[in-house]
Parts: sequence; C-alpha cells; structure tokens
Amino acid sequence: MSYGKFMLRRSLRLLLNGYYSSDGVPTVSYKETRVRRCRSRRLLNARTTAVPVEDSFDSSGNENQKNYTLNTFCWIIIIIFPLFFGCAYLFSALSSQPSETLVTPTATDMVLTPGCKDLEKLLANQHEELLRIKKELDYLLPPADLLPNFALESLQARILHQMTSDTYQSRETRSLCGLAIRRPAVGPTIVIQGKSHLLPGQCWAFAGSQGRLSIALPYKVSISHVTLAHIPKMLSPTGTIPSAPKEFSVYGKNDLADEGSLLGTFLYNEDGDQLQTFKLPDHKIGAFTYISLQVKSNWGHSEYTCLYGFRVHGKLEE
Repeated sequence: MSYGKFMLRRSLRLLLNGYYSSDGVPTVSYKETRVRRCRSRRLLNARTTAVPVEDSFDSSGNENQKNYTLNTFCWIIIIIFPLFFGCAYLFSALSSQPSETLVTPTATDMVLTPGCKDLEKLLANQHEELLRIKKELDYLLPPADLLPNFALESLQARILHQMTSDTYQSRETRSLCGLAIRRPAVGPTIVIQGKSHLLPGQCWAFAGSQGRLSIALPYKVSISHVTLAHIPKMLSPTGTIPSAPKEFSVYGKNDLADEGSLLGTFLYNEDGDQLQTFKLPDHKIGAFTYISLQVKSNWGHSEYTCLYGFRVHGKLEE
C-alpha cells in the first residue's frame, strides 16, 4: 500500500531524519532509534557505572561504621576504667575511716589558730562566770535551806549545856566611861537558830581546836544529812578563816547515858560554801533523839574555833 499519494504534506525535519522511505512511505527511523537507544544506553551506562560507586560508598560506610564503633568502645573504656578505680579507692578510704577517727590527737599535736585560741579563752571566761553565778545563787539560796532542819530553836530544839564545851571568853575589852568592859560572849544557842546569811563575829566560839556541841532534838528523827556553817573567806575582814572547823564527827543517841553511835566523819572545806551539807552513809542512817557534833580540828587558829550554825536533816520516824 502506497502512502505517497495521500500524504500531500511532509515534514522537512522528519524527512531529513529519515522518517520516510525512498518511496515516501513513513517508517521508523533507525537513526532516531539509535539516538534513543544511545540515550538509554547512556542512562544504562550511568546506572551500571553508578553501581560500583554505590558499592564503594557502601563499603566505605561500613568501614566508617566500624571505625565509629571502635572509637566509641575505646572512649567507653577510657571513661569507665578511671571511674571504676576511683570508686574502688573511695570505698577503701571510707571503710578505713572509722579506725582513723578513733585516733585522738594529743594536746601537743593540736595547733590552735588565733580564732580557736580566742574561742577557748571565751569559753574559759564563760565557765568562770557560771561558777561565780552558782556561788552567788548558793549564797542566796543554799541547798540546806531546801531541806527540813530539826536542830532548830524555833522547833523547840535545845542545847545540852552539860554535854557541850565551854564558851571561849575573849580578851578584848571596850572602854566605857574610863572603865574596861569585856565584850560579852555569844552562847551556843546561836548555832541552832538556822541563820542563812552569816555575819562575822555572830558565832559561838569554844577554846582550842577541839570541842563538842550536844543538841536535844524536838522529835525522834531518821537523820540523813547534816549541815555545818561558817562565814566564807570573802566575808572575813582578814580574808582567811583559820577559826573554821576542819575535821568533825557526828554521833547520835537515844539515851543520854549511852556512848552514842558514830554517824560519820567529815571535812569542812575552808574554800567552799558557807553552808556545807554532808550526807550520812546509808548504813549509818538511823532514828535518834540526841545528836552531838565533835570537832576534832580547825584550820589553824590556836586560841578558839567558831561555829556559826549546825543543822540536822532527815525525816520523822514512822
């Protein structure tokens, strides 16, 4: 079948490209096909050539992945090992810490900084101030005032003069209208008046360093404590109290004909409080009607010994 008769118009481009045969019949141009095939081949070649590149990329990526994993592992080891050894060292140090705390540095090993020295001085001053306040409180309200006193004249306690030492007669005299008058002596009754605020000279004195004071109690009392009183050094005009009793003993009895039971021997402290209370030993506690104070020595006065007060504490016999 011939198409040349019917195709009046031909494309010059198609004609030049060999789209028409010599007879003018349109046909597929091998040249265009070749061009198209060439293009596809180029694409195919590009695709085929891209494969090695892609393969090389994948291989390099794998290698990079391996290098990254190796580097990460190395960094983990570098971080973990020091951390592990640090924890082990810290644990060993903590486990050995209690034994180290038991070692107490001596005074020669300790070095005090100026701040510590100031603090130490401040604490020492505060301690002295507390002791001073305590002494003042004991002076204003001594512990003996908080205990019942049965050797009290106002409770009908009385001095047994026949069993008490003689009163010391002072040699001091006063001049009155040209006449020398001896100062009247204070009797032993002042010892059982229960005074808490003592004044110098208001005491009972007996000759020498040894003497005795006997008291009839108003009740039969189970005795637990005794209190001996004397002015302190700070109230003495001379600043000393050599006439204060030093060592003394206490005896109890229920019949004047008895020898009496030793309740205890005590020591009056010349640097202590003015009212010093002494507790009787537990096995010496008993109920008595009469009590005797036996002074065995004083703090150095050769002429006389002074007693400012004597108290008996306890409870009534049931």
